[in-house]
Amino acid sequence: MHNPHTLDAKARSVHMTFAIRERTPVWIAEQLVGGVIERDAFRRGMLPGEITGPQLPRHVRDVRQALVEHLAGLDVDEFARFLVRAAVSEKEYTT
Repeated sequence: MHNPHTLDAKARSVHMTFAIRERTPVWIAEQLVGGVIERDAFRRGMLPGEITGPQLPRHVRDVRQALVEHLAGLDVDEFARFLVRAAVSEKEYTT
């Protein structure tokens, strides 16, 4: 919450707020996981019963394995270049 005020109610005041986008390991993880949206294995819809039913642990294992395979095949240098571009171009603060 940002609620600036002056002690003298008649005085005028100007305030500037700067938001600094802090980059953390969580931000990198979000970027790593965000890339999987383009892969078919991660776009299959799940029925409500698959989320609340006994097959959920199997789905978790399958998705985890697909994610591990995706990350293992990632070109780290290329991804690092992507991160630099994302760090200076993102308009929205998410982390």
